[in-house]
This record gives sequence, C-alpha cells and structure tokens, in this order.
Amino acid sequence: MGLLLQGGVRELVALRGQHWRAQGVDIATLTDEEVLDRLLDDPLSLRRPLLWLPDRLLLGYSAETYRELG
Repeated sequence: MGLLLQGGVRELVALRGQHWRAQGVDIATLTDEEVLDRLLDDPLSLRRPLLWLPDRLLLGYSAETYRELG
C-alpha cells in the first residue's frame, strides 16, 4: 500500500469528518499502525470514495478526475 499512498496511511483518514474530529486525536502523534487500528475501529473515518485502480488509489471525490477516467 505504501507505493500507492505517497503520503502514507494518513491519506486514508477523513480528517475533516466528524467521526475523526470527535476522537480529538492529533494524527501527527500516532504511528501508522495506530492510524490503521483507529480506521478499523471507526471505518467512517476513512476517506470516501476509495477507488482502487491498477496503478493508483484515488481517495475522495473529484469530478474532474472521474471525468478523465471515463
């Protein structure tokens, strides 16, 4: 997964989402494993949509990107 996520596992987290914010945790203080554990416990904190392509992983919605794929 590291190759597809240039910014690391933190890219998977919907930092502006209420589920993540409600936890009151500074993501910078967490290890990658702790971030993944939190996402397993609270999957609503996962950025959506998540589109897995052969050469990359798209996180979040971008109308322009989706049009380019179509």
